[in-house]
Amino acid sequence: MTIFKHLIKHKLHIAILTIPITLLMVGCSGAMPASSWPNSIMADNNLIIANNNAVYAISSDFGKLVWKFPDKPDSTRSQFYTSPAYTNNSIVIGSDNKHAFTIDITNGNEVWNFDATNNKSGTAPTGISVESELAFFTSENTLYALRISNGQTAWKFESAKELWAPPSSNGQYVFLPGMDHTLTSIDISNGSQIWQQHLTGALADSPTIYQETLYTGSLSNSVYAIDASNGMIIWEFEAKGWVWGSPMVIDDYVFFGDLDGYVYALNRANGREVWTSQQLDSASRGTPAYSDGNLFVTSDNGFVYSIDAISGNTVWNIEIDSKNADRLLADPIAHNGLLYITSMNGENIVHAINQSDGVIVWKFNPE
Repeated sequence: MTIFKHLIKHKLHIAILTIPITLLMVGCSGAMPASSWPNSIMADNNLIIANNNAVYAISSDFGKLVWKFPDKPDSTRSQFYTSPAYTNNSIVIGSDNKHAFTIDITNGNEVWNFDATNNKSGTAPTGISVESELAFFTSENTLYALRISNGQTAWKFESAKELWAPPSSNGQYVFLPGMDHTLTSIDISNGSQIWQQHLTGALADSPTIYQETLYTGSLSNSVYAIDASNGMIIWEFEAKGWVWGSPMVIDDYVFFGDLDGYVYALNRANGREVWTSQQLDSASRGTPAYSDGNLFVTSDNGFVYSIDAISGNTVWNIEIDSKNADRLLADPIAHNGLLYITSMNGENIVHAINQSDGVIVWKFNPE
């Protein structure tokens, strides 16, 4: 989750968790992803990291461990790959073994958990978003609306195919992206469908909400601006490659990267191209981070780039770890002058980097 998206969602009392998934080279399939990867968010000046068998809270200034959930290995409390969410002094997290949990942010203790296995074994990508008094939990093809106070189901909504990403919400409606190429608006009060728009490709990440417009990428090269009130397409832009991550909106511009390794800036009003960056070393999946006029993006092959948001020119780039930390798939996070990078592999799962020059300040090793 980017800082800009966090600010929007904080204003609307929304927090988003996303389920990361490794790309299958069939954008329309909706098949079970082959694997997942770690993700992080910033909450109360702590970095919260979901990394397979545990969720970690570490201090953002020095990278020191604050707490770990669970304390000991647990077959149910595992397979954490979602981007955690923060609301009402709780961390909400989903696991690929079809469970959702809330965790007290002060001490890492479990508050409640929800079981979506329906007495069936196996794994599935899951996601959670939180709005007001409800948490929206996706597992397989079902969206569950859970009461934040106790984890009980308020309503549920079934999609035609598996869901790879959680919905976004503006407090009145829930906007659900689907692997069946659909974006669906759902009444937050009762789970009834308001509208559904069929797009040209599968949607692998949550739409970004800015004012009354939804912005989403797709696994068909297209990026869309969609009217949140009726689902009508305002404009469509064709990128060079598939667009996995959610676009970022800053003032009059829309920024995103694609799987061909390009980063784009579009005019928010009409979708026209402002600039396209030089090609990166490899694909860029996560949503860019933004701070003080610069975009920060990561690549599959382990590089981090600082890009001038006005010109699209590269300011600096570094390789995180040439021996281990390939595959930077999670969204980078910009906070208080530092950039936080979560790695899929390597000895250190988090690197904190100076935004100004790309110098690594500290690293976090969970062991």
